[in-house]
Amino acid sequence: MKLFSLFAVIATLFQCASLKFEDNPPFKINSATFKNYVGGMPGVSGTNVVINYETSTTVNFDSLFFKGRKAKIELETSGKKNYIKGHFNTSTVNSKEDLVLHKDGKKEYGNKVPEKKFPFELKESEAVISYLENGETKFFKVENIKKGEEIFYPSAKPRK
Repeated sequence: MKLFSLFAVIATLFQCASLKFEDNPPFKINSATFKNYVGGMPGVSGTNVVINYETSTTVNFDSLFFKGRKAKIELETSGKKNYIKGHFNTSTVNSKEDLVLHKDGKKEYGNKVPEKKFPFELKESEAVISYLENGETKFFKVENIKKGEEIFYPSAKPRK
């Protein structure tokens, strides 16, 4: 049992060490904002993060981590400006928080897989960009993300 405990502690230390932030990424952040939105239906909401960046090389961006959530990065170019975008759904509509536990496993179909622990401790105004460089995943922390005005979408008619 002691051997297992020692192994668990060592594994935890190595995992934490692998999530170091890069000081000199192959891109430069110019500005970053996030805007919360509320949809036209009750319970529909989310957050959009937009980061303006510049780079002289091609960067293989992967994911954006923000407020305890992870999103696949979407890239957009407008004129000469490059943007990293992340869309985080916080909707409660169609949320199935209750687990169905039953002796017949077929009745448990539809239960959500438990979410993994969020790998970073971030402040309200921080996000982490993950990207690949030479086959290795690297992380860069974006600080001082400005909060934009909340967006309220008009009411939508319910779908049938």
